[in-house]
Order: sequence, then C-alpha cells, then structure tokens
Amino acid sequence: MFRRLGPAADRLPDIARIEKIIRRRFEVNENEIILVSQDVNNKPGFPIEETNIVFFKENKRFKLKIFLPVASVSEKDIPLKWLLNSLQDTGEDDCC
Repeated sequence: MFRRLGPAADRLPDIARIEKIIRRRFEVNENEIILVSQDVNNKPGFPIEETNIVFFKENKRFKLKIFLPVASVSEKDIPLKWLLNSLQDTGEDDCC
C-alpha cells in the first residue's frame, strides 16, 4: 500500500561516499547542497538503474547522470574538475 520514498538504508553509505567524491572533485563547500539518487530507467537500450547527481556551487546548479547503480559508482566515473562547466544545468532537456 505504501512505499518508501527515500533511499534504501543499504544505499546510504554509497550515497554519502559519492557526495564526498563530488565535494572533493569540484570543491563544493559544506554549506552547498548535493543530491544523489539511484533511479530506475525504463528507456529501451539503457541500463535499468542509474545514478543522478545534482549539486550547487556558487549559486549555480550542476547535474550529472551515471548509468550505474550507486554501489558501483567510483571516482573514475566522475568527470574531471576541468569539465565542471559542461555539467551546468541550463534547464534544457537531457539527452537521456
């Protein structure tokens, strides 16, 4: 009848780990928000689970989609720091 809206408890350590990676990689201050979620993708040809990351830095919104479940995301899956501007959320639709 009811379903949980937040992440499963076993995902919380992975979500916290990804948040730390984002803070270090892009130098996001502790007072700025980082949101990490694992979502189901039902688009044909795409992996079933994906990790979505939205974060704010200096009043700008950035977003990142990784086609892996949160438990599988590692530092090598996060873009390099110099690619930060390419992650800025302009409000346009995603490609995927």
